[in-house]
Amino acid sequence: MPYKFYKLVILGAALLGMSGCGLFGKEPLNIDGERINVIREDTSLAPDYAPGEIKLRLPRPYSNARWSQNGGNAQHLMGHLEADAKLKELWDSSFGSGTSKRDILIASPVISNQVVFTIDAEAVVSAFRLDNGKRIWKKRLKPTNKEEKSSSLKGAGIAVYNQKVYATTGFGDVFCLNMFDGKKLWKTSLEMPIRIAPTVAANRVIVQALDNTLAVLDAQDGKTLWKGQTDYEATTIVGGASPAYNTDMDVIIAAFSNGELRAFKASTGTPLWTDLLVSKKRTNSLAEITAIKANPVIDGDKVFAVGYNSVLAAIDLRTGSRIWEREMGSTSQPWVAGEYIFVLTNDFNLLALNKNNGKIIWNTAIPTGEDLNEKSGVFGNGPVLASNRLIVATSNGYIFAVSPYNGEIISYISASDDIALSPVVADGVAVFTTSDADITAYK
Repeated sequence: MPYKFYKLVILGAALLGMSGCGLFGKEPLNIDGERINVIREDTSLAPDYAPGEIKLRLPRPYSNARWSQNGGNAQHLMGHLEADAKLKELWDSSFGSGTSKRDILIASPVISNQVVFTIDAEAVVSAFRLDNGKRIWKKRLKPTNKEEKSSSLKGAGIAVYNQKVYATTGFGDVFCLNMFDGKKLWKTSLEMPIRIAPTVAANRVIVQALDNTLAVLDAQDGKTLWKGQTDYEATTIVGGASPAYNTDMDVIIAAFSNGELRAFKASTGTPLWTDLLVSKKRTNSLAEITAIKANPVIDGDKVFAVGYNSVLAAIDLRTGSRIWEREMGSTSQPWVAGEYIFVLTNDFNLLALNKNNGKIIWNTAIPTGEDLNEKSGVFGNGPVLASNRLIVATSNGYIFAVSPYNGEIISYISASDDIALSPVVADGVAVFTTSDADITAYK
């Protein structure tokens, strides 16, 4: 089937990997270049409280046994994870082909049963031991249509569920593999490129294609249970948001490249409500991009979602009514823990907000080491909350540990390569991914 043409916008496509020093040592903060305080440009992101007026209280850190899919779990709600404050490198391994002139590495690793699973830019799935980084197996995924071997961005994403690995690909196929040896169990074709990792829970595999088709498959045999679709956007961002799924409430929240956030009844595909996360402001050409790349988060009866084009919103899961909204844009998943939500904006503001009313508690400008004219080429990943630290990485080579309580930058390390994706954490181990398809584990 001939594919429709889509213009993919690469926002700072090259990222950075890291040196082997201990993570979060107490170095003084001294980064070359001008530190840009974006609050000077947008006073709407100024804190709503005086410094120290709000005392943040977070849940105790817990040790999670798995990070089974993009965003950690099906709801993208991981809370306060446990990891040693002074992480030391355990191992590093290459898992294949990374970012190149033709391809971009877009798929985060996942962790389950003490195994790290990856998919590279050439759609090669690999399994590594979490304790020492030794490869257990690898499997090259091949397209149903041999003519699509030349497609770019072949590896879209992976998830682990019920001792199976589910993989989506740029050539439009969804694979189910045996977790222990990589043997193919089934394959289903959507006949349209996929750029987003699957979401898997309650025996359903939720997949989103480039043309904004949402497909729900049976996890056992790959048969299509239902499909839904919204209008597609010709100009969009590489990658996208994995759907969020609340199995108890039987609701799927899907974010699309046209800026729509839509709720569906998971068992039937019935549309429930639609919201549009697009600001009415138009400040430059990039403001015309309406895509939602950040994973939406389901927390109880609320949905938290942020679009690239400057809208962060809390929405009632049942009715679709907005509870509150703020003008800010991001391509990174908001991190929800306790009564708070942490967001890294496109302008490198790291914010803590009260999740119930959207009020800003603190706002820290993350240094980029770039002047204002060059800053557009730098982007960030995170945050991830682990052991009373928010971990944030920037594509010009820095990984920061920030206090979730007051926004203070506690420490940082300088990276030597592109950090392609947000870190993933399981069993107290933090795994970072470079654009060259290297993974480094710290504990």
